[in-house]
Amino acid sequence: MAPAPSNFVMGMNFSNEFQSNPIAPDTAATQLERIVGIPNGMVKTFSLAQRTTAFIKDAFMRGTLSLAVGSSNDDIERFATGNTQGFLDQIAPYVGKIPWICVGNEPLGSWYNGKYNAALPGAVENLSLALGSRKWNIGVTVPQNFEFMQISYPPSAGTIKPELAGIIESTCATMKSTGAPFMVNIYPFLTRLQNPRDVPLDYCLFTAQQDHWVHDGPYTYKNIFDAMLDALHVALAKIGFGDLEIVVGECGWPTAGATDANNANAQTFLQNLINHCKSGAGTPRMPGRKLPCFVFEAYDEDQKSTAPGPFETHWGVYNANGTEKFPLKW
Repeated sequence: MAPAPSNFVMGMNFSNEFQSNPIAPDTAATQLERIVGIPNGMVKTFSLAQRTTAFIKDAFMRGTLSLAVGSSNDDIERFATGNTQGFLDQIAPYVGKIPWICVGNEPLGSWYNGKYNAALPGAVENLSLALGSRKWNIGVTVPQNFEFMQISYPPSAGTIKPELAGIIESTCATMKSTGAPFMVNIYPFLTRLQNPRDVPLDYCLFTAQQDHWVHDGPYTYKNIFDAMLDALHVALAKIGFGDLEIVVGECGWPTAGATDANNANAQTFLQNLINHCKSGAGTPRMPGRKLPCFVFEAYDEDQKSTAPGPFETHWGVYNANGTEKFPLKW
């Protein structure tokens, strides 16, 4: 009923739930429609909270944007017990524009102390079965934080943490059966923030010179984005899902709140990310393909938690009031 746009490459994450003066849904829909393009644009959301649902309704009425609709982490435990009807009833009016449902957001993150680990496989399976019972052709995926990886350097050693491998394997099986991709959030900014001595800025910004390239057997990595993707390809192959499509659920660069967080770096990173993903170059291990990716995020959210760092409120391509921070060629 709602396959992903055949030419989808670049999408955008949208949330206004953590804005003190939330951007109006119609304003957001107009701006994101222009950014991600017609007819192949996609927008990814995070829940069915009231403000987000208003945006989904507006986007659907325009008929131009496809939606990867997110559910909250609190929904995981409900889905695991078979309680899916309420969520599906809410999205029923919009199913013609929903290729994928995203179950939770980074539910295996270490900061949750395993809270969702046991429930996640059942939640994904139950939602898939419920969609099937309604004969809705919608894929089910899980936006994972990259830290579920045990080893990511060098890419050829890519490995999933042993304690999470069974969960990843189970959810991958559901993704494959529903035609959904594996979704992972990749943040070169955070990798550099955590390892500034080992991760050069230019290697993150897609501007590295040869002395900062990484050589891994026959493969040469000119940027960390490709290296992280290929490490994931290797890790998924080890659990039998090397052929599963990977979509980057979040990738961005903040404009304030840390040493490397500024408009110039954000513009450089995002423009190079867009160009690279759309180029068809692929990665060293997976050449000759476009790389589907959702930019994080559309708007600054001034009420987000800054526990990870003050940069958390500055990821937007737009300011919270909807003004553009810098030009990008999409």
